[in-house]
Amino acid sequence: MRRFCAAMLAWISFTVPAANTQVRYSTAEAIARANSLTGLERLSGKPIAIAVKVAEDVTPFLGQRNVGKPAWRLEYPAAAPYQSKFVVLLDAVTGHLLSITAMVDEGRRDSDNMPLYDEATRILRSQDEVYEGYPAQDPKVDFLNALESIAQGGFGSPGRARMIHAVYVLDSQRGATSRGVWAITLRGLPPIAAHGPDPKSVPKARRTHMRNLVDAATGKVLQAVNSP
Repeated sequence: MRRFCAAMLAWISFTVPAANTQVRYSTAEAIARANSLTGLERLSGKPIAIAVKVAEDVTPFLGQRNVGKPAWRLEYPAAAPYQSKFVVLLDAVTGHLLSITAMVDEGRRDSDNMPLYDEATRILRSQDEVYEGYPAQDPKVDFLNALESIAQGGFGSPGRARMIHAVYVLDSQRGATSRGVWAITLRGLPPIAAHGPDPKSVPKARRTHMRNLVDAATGKVLQAVNSP
């Protein structure tokens, strides 16, 4: 019975509001911080903020260390041209942006989901790419403007994606000096045309998602790949 109670308490700790003593940012400060980083208030207005603990974080290399941390969950109402609400997760102590997610629940498919932490980390490592940490400086280009950069010069239409997942991280490839980027994954896209000597061999599931890297200082789309 004691073991059962302990297990229940451990599970509940991931779902109940975080203790006030662990939260540095107030509700108003968290909203202001999220607005500054994302620009989503220009699209959706004021978000709803709830103090939580991080239950899961799929961010390669970084997500595992965030599990159990106190955080602010900020929900921005759905607004055109995007198909669903945006949910922003902020570290309640450091103010780091942990993730931004938008997902259409109706007709949701497995291919719309992000790969879990271990798989995503393995895939990036195999490509000699690393997320080294969270930038110390705030982005000069906010999330909403980064989405607009993708719409204008990236790969895949953010407005047509069934899921959007974004992180602001220090990205390094092939040992190069890391830089602050918006890593924005679009999933559930209309299938992208395959090219090459045998385009029919490319499965449809591999042609419905794209990860764009946007330079957070300039807004330039640096790269677009369909992994992880």
